[in-house]
Parts: sequence; C-alpha cells; structure tokens
Amino acid sequence: MIVIRPGFDVIGLALTIWLELRVTVDTSKSESQEQFNCKITYEGQGSGEVDLQPDRNLITQTALYVLRCHGQRAFPVETHLHIINPIPLGRGLGSSGAAVVAGAVLANEVGRLDLSKERLLDFCLMIERHPDNVAAALYGGFVGTYLSELQGEDLKRIEIPLSEVLPSPAGGVDTGLRPPIPPLNIGHHQKFQWAKEIKCIAVIPDFEVSTAKARAVLPTVYSRADLVFNMQRIALMTTALGQSPPNPDMIYEGMQDKVHQPYRKTLIPGLTEVLQSVTPKSHPGLLGICLSGAGPTILALATDNFEKIAEHILEQFKNVNITCEWKLLEPAEDGATVLRDGESSAGGALTYATAGVSIDAGNELVRRIKKTVSSTKRPGTDAEIGGFGGAIDLYAAGYKESPVIIQAIDGIGTKLKVAFAMNKYDTIGIDLVAMNVNDLVVQGAEPLTFMDYYATSNLDVEIAAKFVEGVAAGCKEAGCALIGGETAEMPGMYTGKDFDAAGAATGAIARGQKILPDKDSMVEGDVLLGLASNGTHSNGYSLIRKIVERNGLMFTDVAPWESSKSVGESLLTPTRIYVKSLLAATKKDLIKGMAHITGGGLIDNIPRMLPEHLAADVDVGSWTVPSIFQWLKKAGNLASAEFARTLNTGIGMVLVVSVANTNAAMNELKASGETVFKIGRLTKRSDESCVLNNVEAWAVDFTIPNQRPEPVSLN
Repeated sequence: MIVIRPGFDVIGLALTIWLELRVTVDTSKSESQEQFNCKITYEGQGSGEVDLQPDRNLITQTALYVLRCHGQRAFPVETHLHIINPIPLGRGLGSSGAAVVAGAVLANEVGRLDLSKERLLDFCLMIERHPDNVAAALYGGFVGTYLSELQGEDLKRIEIPLSEVLPSPAGGVDTGLRPPIPPLNIGHHQKFQWAKEIKCIAVIPDFEVSTAKARAVLPTVYSRADLVFNMQRIALMTTALGQSPPNPDMIYEGMQDKVHQPYRKTLIPGLTEVLQSVTPKSHPGLLGICLSGAGPTILALATDNFEKIAEHILEQFKNVNITCEWKLLEPAEDGATVLRDGESSAGGALTYATAGVSIDAGNELVRRIKKTVSSTKRPGTDAEIGGFGGAIDLYAAGYKESPVIIQAIDGIGTKLKVAFAMNKYDTIGIDLVAMNVNDLVVQGAEPLTFMDYYATSNLDVEIAAKFVEGVAAGCKEAGCALIGGETAEMPGMYTGKDFDAAGAATGAIARGQKILPDKDSMVEGDVLLGLASNGTHSNGYSLIRKIVERNGLMFTDVAPWESSKSVGESLLTPTRIYVKSLLAATKKDLIKGMAHITGGGLIDNIPRMLPEHLAADVDVGSWTVPSIFQWLKKAGNLASAEFARTLNTGIGMVLVVSVANTNAAMNELKASGETVFKIGRLTKRSDESCVLNNVEAWAVDFTIPNQRPEPVSLN
C-alpha cells in the first residue's frame, strides 16, 4: 500500500494535509491487461471522472515512464491497482500532483528501483512542473520549492515525459524507445515549521474549475507592486505560520494574494464577498483565508471556532446558490509512505525508519560535528565523540591529588521558542553551556567537561549541527571539553522541527582550595559587586514572550529597545560566560562568594550564598538598567518585586568581597573584560534576606511605540 497525501496551495507554498490517495499493489490477482500487465479499480470522490485504462491513467502512465527510464517496459505480470481517493477531483486540492507522486513511488516499488525521495522528485518534476504540490505530497508538511532552470540537452527532455506519459492531445504515443533519465536535482524544497494549534478549514464547492481555465484568466504582465507584495508576504509567512501563538494580523494580511486570486474571482461566484465577510475580528480564531491554488476550494486557517467559521462561509456560498462541504484538516508531516506486503498501519514488518527515526541522520550528524567537537579538547581529554562515554584524566588536567568534583545540570528553557520562530540555532548552544558552567564557577570550580542531550521528533542534521556548533563555542569560551552527548529522535513526543536540549558540566576544585561560598568569612560591611549581563540571558522567557505578544510585536519586527536588531535577534543574544574572569579573581583569593542571577533574579539568588545572619542590601540605582529591561518593565507593567525576581535587570553575577579587596577585585575583573558595579553591602539580617533600595530608579520613562514597527531586514 502506498499512501500519498496531496498538497494544498496556501500562500504560494504548499501544505500537506490529512487527505489520502492510496494505491494498493497486488500481484497475486489473475486479472490483467496484456499491454500493461495492469488492472485498475477505483473508489471514492470523482469515480466517474477517472479513466481506468492504464494507457490513459495518470498514475500508471507516470509509473511506466519511470520504469521505462530504467529499462523496464511494463508492470510485473498480474499487477492490480486499487485506488482509494476521498478527494473531489478538480477542486484545487493538488490531486494531479499527488497522482504523479503516486505513480513515481509505485514504479519505485514494483520495479525495485531503490530511488531516494530526492531522485523521485526529479522524475515527478519532468511530468508535473508545479513543484509545490509535488514536494508536499512527496515529503509532507509545510513546504516551499523552486525549480532549477534546465539547460542544453536537458531542456529538450521536458516534452519527452509528456509525450510518453500523458494521452493525446496533451502527449502522444509510446515511441518504444527508452526515455532519457532526468537530470539530477532539478527541484529543491524546504520544510518550514507549522504551529501545532493551526488547523485548516477546507470549504469545497460542488463545482469544478479546471486548471486550464484557472490559468487562462491570469495576465501575462503584473505590476511591480503586486509582485513585490507577494514576495514579501511569502517570506514573512514562512515564519509567521510556525510561531506559537500565531499572529492573526500578520497571517490575515499575508494570505491576501495579489497575483492569482484577484483574477480568478470571476470563475467562482461570490468569492470576493466570501473572503471579505470573514476576518479575525468578525470571527475570533480565524488567522487567514484564501483561494486554494486554481480553486474553487477555499482554505481558512484558524486556531479555534472552526465550525462557526465554516458554517458562515457555507452560508455565504448559499447566497449565490452554491452548496459546499467542509473538512477540518491538519498537516501530515510524513508525506508519501510505503507499507509493503504483510505490513499494516497496526503492525507488521516495520522498520525504525518507518516509525520516524533515522539512524542514518544520526550518523550523519556525528560525522558533521566531529571536527567541531574536537576543537574543544583540553588537557585531560581529547574531546572525541562516537564512543559510549566521555573520559577525563584528572592528573593530565593538572590535578596531582584527587580534587573535589562539582557538577551542574540545566537546560535552555523557553528561549528555544524564540530560536524556533527565528529559525536561528547557532547561539542557543552557548546558552546551554553558560547556564551550567556559570553555576560551577560560583563555587570556585574550574569547568573540565560538558555533555549535551538533544531530543527532537525527526532529526534535522543542519539544525542539530548549528546547535552543536554553539555548544562547542560555549565550551571553548569556558575552557572545558565537549566529550559526548545524546541525540534522541522521538516522534510523537515532539512535533515538526521543535527540539529540547539539556546539558551537564563537570568541574573540579583542587584539594585544599576553598569551596565557595565561604560563608564563615562573611561579615557586615562586605561589599556586593555586580557584573553586567549580556541582556536577558536564559531566564524569564515565558514572561518575556507574553509581553512581546501583548504589545503586538513579532520576533521579526524591529526591537523597540535596539533599532539595529529585530526583537528575536536581540532576545537570542547568548548568555554571558563568566568563567575565565571569575577563576582569575578566585585564584587570587579575592572573592568570598558568588551568585549566578538566573531564575528567581536578584531576590532569590543572592541569599543562596549568604549565611543566615546576613542580608544583602542592594541599591538598584547603582547600575544602568539596559534598555531591553526598561522596555520589558514598562510594556509588561511589571511591579519592581516581579521585575527583580524574574529578570536579571542587567546584572548576571553578584559577588561578595571584603572592603580591603574591593579595588583589587574590581581591577582584576575589569582587566578580564567585565563591566563591574558596586551595588551594595552585607547587613545584619532582620526580616528579608535581600533588600532592594532606591527602586524609584526603576520608574523609567521609556517610550513604547503605538504601532508595530516595520520588520527588520535579517540579511
């Protein structure tokens, strides 16, 4: 059984949905037609419109073309195809593209050709030159494509498949000759993220618009403004449809096609009125609405209120005496799949790959990152991966006596959601390392090794490699070796290209060296030093994303606090790694204690390094709060206590030093590149362990734009 899912044209790209075209190959039947060794039966929508003669059926003719390119003139004897198609034909639902893919996959199976999907795409595109529907049916998901321009001899090949596959008058008769093999890589595709809460309402009128008629009404010349608009909306929508929660304003405007839809409205009665009658304001839950490809199907993307939206559209069509049916669809990520003899969806001879896990992809990732990982080696470890564990020789690392081992484990948190939205993965690995090694160094430990865990639905080697490059960069900055990790593919646990990551770091403290904090040495009057952060680091992102959303901003918009970057770029600034500067000061015995300002902010983290009888007295006016925090505080209407407990407010590390060592510590840290502030002192504890003074300094007057800024260029 071959399962093909047709691609719907949503925004000039294609979305694969849960409607199936199935082709069952049964070579045990005695019925056959001598010329093609094939009998076709059909059930489903449009059964009276499908030609069941193998020399005129698109599926079998496509299959024969692929077979003949490989020297096979016919199907195996006694082949029986049973096609189950719940899709109304001629409704703009990509059925022809699905049929071409079905034929290519059919040939691959019965001819035992062992062609990859990439090579099957070449054969499909020699017949169906509309790549979006073909790629969506073949690969699944939300897909963008383009075709390579054919040159020279390859250019002559375009008509050869048509003449041998399609019946007259579109094609011709079988020449009996072996068709030339299509050139390699004539089509290219990219799968995009799709927010899991978005579903597709397909409203299917009871009449047909032929592709030829739909193409005939299109002009041969377009205005520059319309073409620019369409290119811009496609670029934005590839991100907007993957963001969670989705932005209705962005998506609704982005689905207003100006190249096809305005000219096809004459073919579909009431189309203009239907499209104008339903908006995100009139129907909460709606994201956007458009004509599907050639039509006449209407596609409405929504997150809820599906039935009311569909019923409204059906009523609008009734006003022009057209009846419709509607279906609620969601993306199918797997595309064309094959179940061979004896297999079924409930069991049978399955493989790890058919279950969604690619061992080959895992091996390719290891190959890609080996050089990156080895660049992090340090004395005591070679930073080689591929074994079952990582090793560290403490003696070779410089510890002649057994040291005290310090370990930390942490993740990145929902900062990953920003990375997904921006499709940018090269820095979040630094965040993962930073959140671990900064926790080690506050105890005086030197980070020695790091290991990461990466879990996803289906491994995307490119994304995973970018992530590991960031991990390696963080390890080199911290002076530790990346000695191993785990990559887990778990279809069903995750969706699309989403992933989660965690890391664990191991550090050491030489025997005889103090393990910080040295609470016994802390006294009233000791000075609190604050080290500047890089920005929001990796905490508070659930709140940050909510503030951004509530203020109508997209991650691709210009950041109101930093006009040279987009919101997403600014929020993805990696967490600062303080290891080398703090180790230098620690080795000179200048620091009594350190607090890494992560979740819980100043209020919860500073007390973690203090003895019970002392409190931190912090002057919040002693450092300049970066503009990103000023904006978040005002835009989110955050109380000062919430502000200081959720975000780092511009201070990533707080240190306790004696009065006598204050200047020496500050000079040492500044020489290592840190920005240092005196932010307070230790006092006798009464009720609170961390007291914030001068909070009126946080009552900033920061102007918030009334309208969403224009998207920033990410080039």
